[in-house]
Amino acid sequence: MIDRRTFLSQGVAAAGIWGSGMDVWAEMARHPLAGGTLPKWEKGHFRIHILYNGRAETTFHVFPDGTSLLIDCGDYTFAGRDVTPHLPDDSRRAGEWAARYILRENPNGKKVDYFLLTHYHSDHAGHPESGVRKSANGKYWLSGIGEAMDYIDFGTFIDRSWPDMDDPAPRAGSFDERTVEHTRLVYEEIERRGIKVERFRLEKGSDQIRLLHGGCAAFGYTPLCARGCVLKRDGTVLDLGTLAGAKGTRKGFDENALSIGMVLSLGDFRYFTAGDFSGGVKREDGTRADIEDALAPECPQVDVAKANHHGHHTMPLSLVNALKARVVLAGVWHAQHMNRPTMRRLTQAKWPCLYAPGMFPKLRREADAAEPWLKEIAPESFEGAHVVVDVAPDGKTYQLMMVTAADESNRILGAYDFKTTEKR
Repeated sequence: MIDRRTFLSQGVAAAGIWGSGMDVWAEMARHPLAGGTLPKWEKGHFRIHILYNGRAETTFHVFPDGTSLLIDCGDYTFAGRDVTPHLPDDSRRAGEWAARYILRENPNGKKVDYFLLTHYHSDHAGHPESGVRKSANGKYWLSGIGEAMDYIDFGTFIDRSWPDMDDPAPRAGSFDERTVEHTRLVYEEIERRGIKVERFRLEKGSDQIRLLHGGCAAFGYTPLCARGCVLKRDGTVLDLGTLAGAKGTRKGFDENALSIGMVLSLGDFRYFTAGDFSGGVKREDGTRADIEDALAPECPQVDVAKANHHGHHTMPLSLVNALKARVVLAGVWHAQHMNRPTMRRLTQAKWPCLYAPGMFPKLRREADAAEPWLKEIAPESFEGAHVVVDVAPDGKTYQLMMVTAADESNRILGAYDFKTTEKR
C-alpha cells in the first residue's frame, strides 16, 4: 500500500493506484489523530466545520485571527424512507445541537462575529413548523438560527436581501413564505438587541466579511453570487435573468438560485461555498440555461468545495472543471443528497478526489454498490460525521478530520493530510 502522506502530497495518483479506491482511503484514515479528540483551533489556522445533525445545513468557520463566521443554521423535519439519522439524537433540536458544538469549538466562547444566511429555506434558517416553541418573549420561533441565538452572542447578521426580503419577488411557489416570516421575526429580535443586520454586498473588493481580531494578510474573501446575480471577474454583475433573453427576469427563480456564494482563502488554499446555488431559466428558444454554468467561468480553482444544494442534481461539469477541488464536502439531511447523477459528474474529473459528506447512509451504499465512485467516499461518512478542514498558517497544507456526530466527545473517526495544489 502506498504511503498515505506520499500519496496525498503528490496530489495525483497513477490509475492503478487510484483504482484501489476505498482501500487506499481506509489506509490513509489510519492517521495518528484517528481515535483521539479534535484538537483545539490554533491561532494562524483557518478552520471549517460542516456540522451533521440530520436536520439542516450549518457551517462554522474560524479565521486565522480568531474571527468567526457561521453560515446558515437550519432546522427541517423530514420523514420517509430517505431520512438520515438525527444525531446525536432527538432530545434537542438542530439549533441547540449546533450551538453546543460551536460553544465547544469557538475560541471566543459565546461570541460569534458573523452570521450569514445564504437563502430562505428552512434547512438553512429554521421554520415555525408543528412542535416548534416560541421564545420566552413570544417574538420569534425557537428553530434553527432563532434557537441558536439564545445560546450565542452574534456580532453582525448578513442576509441575502434584507431589509427588502422580497428582492427579487415573487419567489417561485409559496413553500418559502413561512421561512421568510420566521427569518423576519428573528431579524426584528436581533435589531431589538442592538445587533446590525446587513444586506449582502455583491461587489469586487468587498470587505463586508473581514478579520476583526488582529488580521492576517494572507487571508482573503471573494463574493461570488447572491439574489440571482453573479459577480464577474471584471467587477461587473451578471443578472442571471438575462440568460432567458432580453425579457428575462429573476422574479420566477427558485429560492435556491438566489443563494449567497463566496470563496475564502489562506495563502495558496481556497475554499468554495455557495449555499444551494442551483437551477436554471428557460430561454426564448425553449432551451434551458443552467445558472451553475454561468457561475463557472467566474470561479477560481480551489482545494476544497462544498457541493451546491447538498450535491442534489447539481455541480455540472463546467463548474466541477472550473473548481478542480480535491476534496468535496456536503451538508446532508436526506439519503439522496450527493445523489447518483451528481456523483457521476464529479467523478468524471481526471484528478483524485475525496468526497466527504457528513452522511452516506446504508440505503445509498446498497443502492449504489456497483458504482465505481463509491470507493472514493470517505468511509467515516457511513457513520455520520462532522467534517472539519484545518488549514496550516502558510496555506500550503491542510487536514481533513472526520469527527463523530453520534455524541459530543469530538472523537476523530479518521483524518487525511493534503498538500495545497498549484492554481492556474
